[in-house]
Amino acid sequence: MLIKDGVPGFVDTSEPRALDASEIPGIVHVFQAAARNAVETAGFDGVEIHGANGYLLDQFLKDGSNQRTDDYGGSIENRARLLLEVTRGVTDAVGGGKTGIRLSPVTPANDAKDSDPQPLFDYVVKQLATLNLAYIHIIEGATGGPRVIDDRPFDYAALKAAYRTAGGKGAWMVNNGYDKALAEKAVADGADLVAFGRPYIANPDLVERLKANAPLNTPDKTTFYGGREKGYTDYPTLSN
Repeated sequence: MLIKDGVPGFVDTSEPRALDASEIPGIVHVFQAAARNAVETAGFDGVEIHGANGYLLDQFLKDGSNQRTDDYGGSIENRARLLLEVTRGVTDAVGGGKTGIRLSPVTPANDAKDSDPQPLFDYVVKQLATLNLAYIHIIEGATGGPRVIDDRPFDYAALKAAYRTAGGKGAWMVNNGYDKALAEKAVADGADLVAFGRPYIANPDLVERLKANAPLNTPDKTTFYGGREKGYTDYPTLSN
């Protein structure tokens, strides 16, 4: 995002390239430093590692985007290596109890997808179970899209069972397209937490609205990524 003459706008990005193996330890260090700065300097209660939605760690995880032939490509164990190194590094820096991680097993965001996500993510959560994380945050379906992708079945209950069986005790958080009724069902079915994204953007008093069964404001998608007060501080609450 660039602000020119007081007007925000997007700028072109550099062409993506594969990381050289020698750069990877530096990536782990950057995650560690960011977590330490957030907790020790900025006073955050904890941090969430973004391992989802086609971003860097997700790109390494999924065989649709990971074309490497070194120790970070090929097998499930190799493709999961960077995410696990980052997570261990962050927990070393701030503690597992202050660390969560976000995963999106089937979302095709940013063209990152896997041909067989169930064994991949079962393996990932089994490894994460040993790190005493605060929570596992799971995007169910396509981020910002359908919760069920017809040609990409995934067993989220089996994923949670794999985590618990491996000793994972962190809270299990679910996300994507939840409303009040669906969230209540998820909690009744065993979820510990339900995440709301877009509804919170448009409803600063979302909790009060859900408690009162009140109608929700409709998010304005055109204001999601930058701008001024419109779509940021001007959504009405129930009291105004």
